[in-house]
Amino acid sequence: MATGSSSENLTRLTPILLALAVINTVSVVAFAIWHPTTRFDARTLFTTVILAMLVVIAEQLAIDLPIPYTRVTVSVSSAVNFAAVLTVGPFWGVLAAVVGAVVDDLLERREPIKMLVNANNFALQGVVAGPIYYALAQAGSPLSSLANFGAMLLAALTSSIAQTLLLGIVLSVAMGTSAWYLWRSMARGLLVEFLALPALGSLFPILAEEHPLALVLMVIPLLGPYLAFRDYRQLHHETQSTFELLADLLDRRDPYTASHSQRVAQLTALILDEFPDLPAEEREAIISAARIHDLGKVATSDSILRKPGRLTDDEFAIIKRHPVDGSEILRHLSPYRHIVEIVRHHHERWDGRGYPDGLAGEAIPFGSRVIAVADTYDAMTTDRPYRRALTHEEALTELRRSAGTQFDPAVVAAFERALCRASEAVREKTVPQPTAS
Repeated sequence: MATGSSSENLTRLTPILLALAVINTVSVVAFAIWHPTTRFDARTLFTTVILAMLVVIAEQLAIDLPIPYTRVTVSVSSAVNFAAVLTVGPFWGVLAAVVGAVVDDLLERREPIKMLVNANNFALQGVVAGPIYYALAQAGSPLSSLANFGAMLLAALTSSIAQTLLLGIVLSVAMGTSAWYLWRSMARGLLVEFLALPALGSLFPILAEEHPLALVLMVIPLLGPYLAFRDYRQLHHETQSTFELLADLLDRRDPYTASHSQRVAQLTALILDEFPDLPAEEREAIISAARIHDLGKVATSDSILRKPGRLTDDEFAIIKRHPVDGSEILRHLSPYRHIVEIVRHHHERWDGRGYPDGLAGEAIPFGSRVIAVADTYDAMTTDRPYRRALTHEEALTELRRSAGTQFDPAVVAAFERALCRASEAVREKTVPQPTAS
């Protein structure tokens, strides 16, 4: 598992990472001096080189996980690292893992701080797993006895937990989000990695005993997780793209609301900038919901959506179903289940007189309250068949008037600050800068 997180935030962890690097280095040197499995011969060196190459291949076959604001990749490199420790001992195993990590980082041109994170992460696998396995295992391969197999499973579990904790903490600091959210997002990838640990860990020592080149055959099984995760990532991306396109097509049904969903998502992001303590995962969920908040209108006829005059009670009752229809569509899709309630309640009112459930105040999801303000502002400042668009100031006046009844007053205030900040940024770009004579 590798990360491409914010380097600026990662630098805050530099002292901890350097201390961990020292601990890992001392452990590796101790293995080389005192551990009986350490052999300095040509066959062991050749095996270590092949193992390092397999680490690089595993990392090159990594797949990006759908986690916003950062790049987290999943691969079976941890399983290769673990297998290396069981094949050539802790010293050479950790060395193969770290060399493989560094080579991959150089190929990907990662920054030094990210290389330090990955090197520590890879080394930690062997530093934790090695002592546990060799302290409990007897002579022979991991499959030669029940005791050896149990020692391998314990080493795999312990080292996986250690790696997961390190990665979660590093990413949570780098992204400014909770480690628990990241662990949940990475759960599927971590499960595959953990399942691969005993599989490769039991096979590698047996193949290497026959001949080091036999390890090259393991490139073929490495393709399995790669293809599985590639399809998973592609499916997630295509699902998101499809629903965003559907939202855009819905907007185009009415020339007066073209690009409405895109603008609402942009306005929502501006508002959320005024809440810097909001977790990254919640921010991403709210923006995703804003992008497809009117998805339920797919079930609404054009005669109602494009009617130039006032809607009848029956027609308005049909319109009021679109938040529920949209949320029910999303409820059946795992990538969108976390935004179902946000979409369902984006037409609730602060005073409880909204729809579909009549929620009031903070019982309304925060994301729904934000989208309500962005949605209403865009609707008011867009021409409609039955009225002209309001000016910016007129729309703001309406939002202020409805703060505390229709809208969350804190969100309206944040929206005003966001628009003011955006206007100032535009003015700063357009004001000519003084030049030296």
